[in-house]
Amino acid sequence: MSSRPNPSRATSLLALLLCAPAVSLAQQQPPSPTPGSPAATPSSGDTTTQAPPGPGVPEEPPVRRAGEEEIVVTGSRVRRKDLTTPAPVTVLTRQQLEESGKVTIGEFLQLMPEQGNAPNFQLNNGGATYSADGSTRINLRSLGVTRTLVLVNGRRMVPAGVGASAAVDLNSIPTAAVDHIEVLKDGASAIYGSDAIAGVVNVITRKSFNATQGYAQYGVSSKGDAQTLDAAVTTGTSGSAGNLLFSAGYFNQGESWLRDRYWSANALGYDYTTGKTQSAGSLRTPQGVIGLPSDPKTGNPLPECMSNPKCAALVGSDPKWAEDNFVHCDPAKDSTCTLKDANGNFVGWRKALNSDRYNFAAENYLTIPSERLQAYSTGDTKLGPVRGYYEASYVQRNSQQNAAPMPLNPGDYTLPGSDVPIAVSANSLYNPFGVELPFAGRRLVEFGHREYKEELNTFRLVGGFDGTLSDQFGPLRGWYWDVSANYGRTSGTFTTGGAIRNSQIANSVGPSMMVNGTPRCVSTPGDASTVIPNCVPLNLFGGPNNGTIDPAQINSLGFEGTSRAFDQLFSVNANTTGELFTLSGERPVSLALGYEFRRQAGAQIADPIAAAGDSADFNFQSTEGHFYSNEGYAELSLPLLANAPGVRNLEASVAGRVVDYSTFGSNFTYKLGARYTPVDDITFRATYSTAFRAPSINELYLGQSETAPVATDPCAALSTASPQLRAQCVATGVPTAGSGDNGLQELARQGGNPKLQAETAHILTAGIVLQPRAVRDLSITVDYYNVYLDNMVSTIGVPAILAGCYPGAGGTPNQAYCNLITRAPSSGRILFITDTNQNIGTSRTYGIDFAVRYALPTTIGRFGFGLDGTWLGHYDRNGISGVGTYDLGALPIWKGNIGANWRFAGFSAAALLRYVGTFKECSTSDGSSSGGLCYAAPDLPSRQVGHNTVVDLNASYTLLSAVGRTVFMLGVNNVFDQAPQYVYSAALANSDPSIYDYVGRYIYTRLQHTF
Repeated sequence: MSSRPNPSRATSLLALLLCAPAVSLAQQQPPSPTPGSPAATPSSGDTTTQAPPGPGVPEEPPVRRAGEEEIVVTGSRVRRKDLTTPAPVTVLTRQQLEESGKVTIGEFLQLMPEQGNAPNFQLNNGGATYSADGSTRINLRSLGVTRTLVLVNGRRMVPAGVGASAAVDLNSIPTAAVDHIEVLKDGASAIYGSDAIAGVVNVITRKSFNATQGYAQYGVSSKGDAQTLDAAVTTGTSGSAGNLLFSAGYFNQGESWLRDRYWSANALGYDYTTGKTQSAGSLRTPQGVIGLPSDPKTGNPLPECMSNPKCAALVGSDPKWAEDNFVHCDPAKDSTCTLKDANGNFVGWRKALNSDRYNFAAENYLTIPSERLQAYSTGDTKLGPVRGYYEASYVQRNSQQNAAPMPLNPGDYTLPGSDVPIAVSANSLYNPFGVELPFAGRRLVEFGHREYKEELNTFRLVGGFDGTLSDQFGPLRGWYWDVSANYGRTSGTFTTGGAIRNSQIANSVGPSMMVNGTPRCVSTPGDASTVIPNCVPLNLFGGPNNGTIDPAQINSLGFEGTSRAFDQLFSVNANTTGELFTLSGERPVSLALGYEFRRQAGAQIADPIAAAGDSADFNFQSTEGHFYSNEGYAELSLPLLANAPGVRNLEASVAGRVVDYSTFGSNFTYKLGARYTPVDDITFRATYSTAFRAPSINELYLGQSETAPVATDPCAALSTASPQLRAQCVATGVPTAGSGDNGLQELARQGGNPKLQAETAHILTAGIVLQPRAVRDLSITVDYYNVYLDNMVSTIGVPAILAGCYPGAGGTPNQAYCNLITRAPSSGRILFITDTNQNIGTSRTYGIDFAVRYALPTTIGRFGFGLDGTWLGHYDRNGISGVGTYDLGALPIWKGNIGANWRFAGFSAAALLRYVGTFKECSTSDGSSSGGLCYAAPDLPSRQVGHNTVVDLNASYTLLSAVGRTVFMLGVNNVFDQAPQYVYSAALANSDPSIYDYVGRYIYTRLQHTF
């Protein structure tokens, strides 16, 4: 487990802050000034234009401009000559992306205040589901990455990921190919179909480019790590015969480690009873840890333990022996080893303290290494009245996660096909306690790190024809049509190293004896004729670096696993749009019609050892499946009235879509929109829509897999538990005088469910756009959103299952949740929790987005100022209210960006401040650690996670010469080296990678030249 930052992340704040996040097409304004980008001048009419660059800065080849040709704006299929729609749409230009310093689309988009809790390069959690696979995704409204639809040129992009929440990896879209990005912050299933619940990201690629451009950007943290190199070259030609463009790029991101940052160097927890931090490392230490068995009925020590001097001495040394663990220590190195056996000699075991825990954080990545090759090409040509076109892209990505050496915990493992935990035999040569041990932990530092590597290849090919009907078509003359086919495939190979096999563990900790002077494993105690071939007895009690782990055991216990997966998409699309008649508006009534056939398929081929359930790391099963759909839509744009008293402009829109899926059947969605401008200074806009999301291939068919989310067993310490909680724990199999599981993570078994039904949603947006003519170049937008999601596809979540089964004095146990928890029969330790996909219920969120833009031209340059923010008023998932808490991830009430820029002649400079507000995390029921759910008991001890503010600076100079246009740029992200806030409930690094920058101060430089 580890986290990985995006090195150039803070720079993108610059572009997002002033230029993009709050800029809305519907607000009748072009992209506003962004740090390091040219100032934009709002237009006062119904069209949005790209303003010319600042003085002395030559203009790049122009992007598509309103008023010059009919275009399609994200959120609508109707072609029009302006960029105004009833829905809020943010436009991010290529120039803003370049000058932000960000090297990936995902890094850039994740800076939007409306986005939250999405994976990125700072996430280092490897495992069977590859939840951290080096991908970067977008999660509008924090509703889940699968509920934001990602398009490329208005067409679907193939998903890339093998986890249960696989979605489009933004790293699979070549950055050098981007012209601009349109972000619709509204539901759009009626227009685009499934997945468009929280919004739509439409990446528009370059098409006409008559130049050659190359750039290289290099960055490094102030600690000398997390080095990043990004380089690309693009060349194109454009003329009357058509257009042709080719681009190729290379990206390499170096590693950094948690141990090299003071706030993440040690795994920490928080004790709410003292208000202090404490060690939160693993009890699976290199020295070795044991737990003693007790009689499950009486809670007394077993007779065979009391007849063994060492076992009896441990029982007598600690009144809470049944709950506590004991750690091996070397008395020659540790003066606290005071426990003596019957002969007065040191016994190398003592009660485990927090200081004994193993610091796994030191062995995890802060930023994961990643390498990427990209290629993109597009072209078109006239074929009489028809235009033929194609798009082709290929991205190869290699990335790696790193985890601490494997923890060996026989009591937590089971043999394939069995739920009986593996125990250290009382007849093991190396068990000095004379009793079978239900728990014996050992960190196998001799095995080295666990590694999770991915090699992903994403290929996409689009081909089609379009045109405009001529006069010979009569009433249909002037109608635009388009027919295309879209094929995409992501295939990957995933390898794991440093894992061990359960079946080999069972033999190595089972009965053993000396045979001809050599330690050998046997199936029957004391019977040399039952020697198990190729098995070496394992000594878990001798401490590290003492030769107690035989090198031969590394080969017999460990293995390297290889699995494969693919996602595939094929679709055929046909669209047409044209004008019908004119009412009283400035534009005619327009209609768009279309049909789409789509087939998606996927498979995950598990490594044979993991598929058999024989891995002590993470197991999963092979899976394969597909679905197809037929869909048709219609959209009507109704300009109702214009230039009348009290009505500068009034328009409405209505759209509907019918779908038929092979998996869940038919569905109908619709969307209504209205836009009203009484005077040029103010515009009101609103939309109401229904939406749906079909379960993905992985959600439907993913074979059962294992993961280890952060969670704390409420039954970990019965001696301090309330009477109600103690009774609830005992009722589920925890020994009366014992304890449950005292780890910081619990094993969960997740998987697909082919009986899932589609999600449905209702989305409302309402906003106002102010552009006072009395204050030139000022705009203010305020938009309210309300999303209600029903039949939500998700897992319940391990913390929620535990809280529901063990509410303590706060309520009655949910028996359905208790049935999902499987404990070891004798010790009561949690073996695993079943948490497969299901339609779990509802989710609702509402809030307000707001933005302010102001540009000030002066004799010493043009200044730009901007503010983008989001207020989260409510966030509820299946009855759990998460707003302002960490119950459902990081959901601060306030998030925002503030920035300023200056441009004069060829010079530019910018500053940006990114703000993440505070939220609350709660303790477990006993108050000893974080990870509790605040909603479950409002009176739980809690702590407030503080505000976080990061400042970024950049500057650039553009030089014109006889050989072209050269741009020099220098930037510093996180100028003041602001550390992320501590979030003790997070999985790793004592913080959350989805909302904070991990790298710290980061310096980058960029050189770009256009011939």
